[in-house]
Amino acid sequence: MAFAVAASAMQGLAKLLTCVTNASLMRNIQGTYEAIYKEYEGRDGEYTKYLHKRINIFWNLMWAFIWVYTSIVTAMICYPLFHFIAYNQKLMVLQFLVPGIDHNSDSGHLMLITLHIMCLIFGAFGNFGGDMYLFLFITNVPLLKDIFKVKFEELNELLLQNVKYEEMHSMFWELLAWHQKYVKILHGTKKVFKTVMFVQLSTACISILCTISCIFMKVWPTAPAYLLYSFIVLYTFCGLGTIVENTNEHFTNEIYSTLLWYKLPVKEQKIVILMLAKSQNELVLTAADVLPLSMATALQLTKGIYSFSMMLFNYL
Repeated sequence: MAFAVAASAMQGLAKLLTCVTNASLMRNIQGTYEAIYKEYEGRDGEYTKYLHKRINIFWNLMWAFIWVYTSIVTAMICYPLFHFIAYNQKLMVLQFLVPGIDHNSDSGHLMLITLHIMCLIFGAFGNFGGDMYLFLFITNVPLLKDIFKVKFEELNELLLQNVKYEEMHSMFWELLAWHQKYVKILHGTKKVFKTVMFVQLSTACISILCTISCIFMKVWPTAPAYLLYSFIVLYTFCGLGTIVENTNEHFTNEIYSTLLWYKLPVKEQKIVILMLAKSQNELVLTAADVLPLSMATALQLTKGIYSFSMMLFNYL
C-alpha cells in the first residue's frame, strides 16, 4: 500500500520539478496561447466558435476531475471514519504510522487519521492543480488546427476569385508561419511532457499493481477507490497523446483536402508539398522516448496488469 501512495507523491513531485526546470519554455508556450486568444477573440464567426469550444472542453474536463478527486478522497476518508464511529473499528485512511503516536488508543488513532486526511487532501489538491495546468498545454493543441482550417477556407475564397494576388500571397505566407508555429509549440510540448509522462505512466502502473495486491490480500479497505483513480489517471494521460496524434492527422488532411492548392502559383504549390511532407512526419508525445503516448499504449499496459491480476488470483 505504501508503494501505491508513494507513486502518487512521485507524480506530484515530477509535475512540480517539470514546471520548475522548464519554466521559461512553459511561459513561452503559455504566452503564445494567450496571444492567440487575445488576437482571435475579437473576430467573429468560426474563430470565436473554436475558441469557445476549447474553453468549454477544458472547463468540462476540469469539473470532471474535480468530481473524481472529490469523490475518491471523500470515500477514502469516510469509510474509516464510519467504521470507527459505528463499530469502534480502528481503520487507517493511509497505511503509515508516526513515531510517538499510539494508533491503538482512541486519541492516538484520531490524531493519526487526522494527519492521514491532511496528507490525502493536500496531495489530491496538488495533483489536481498540476494536472489541470499541464492539461492546458495539450487541450489547446487542436485549437491551432481549427484556426489553421479557418485560414485555409479564407484563402480558398481568394483563390476562387482569381484576383487580389498580393492579398492571397500574404495570406499564404501567414498560413506557412502558422504551421511553423504549430511545429514549434509541438516541439516545446514534447520536451515538457517527455519526463513527466514517463513518471506518470510508470508510477500509475506501479500504483495499480500494488493496489490490486492490497485488494487480494484484503489489507486496505478503500483500495478499490484508489484503484479507480489510478486507472483514470493512466487513461487520461494516455488520451492526451491521442489528442496530439489526431491533431497531426487532421493537419495533414486539411493541407491535402481543404486547400485548393492546384489554384496556387507553382512556387506556392512546391511549398505546399514541403508543408504536407512535414505534417506527415510530425512529432507525437512519448514517455521519455520509450513508449508512444496513446490509448493503444494504455490498452497494452492494461493487458499486462490483467495478466498480473490473474497470477495473483491463482496464487493468493
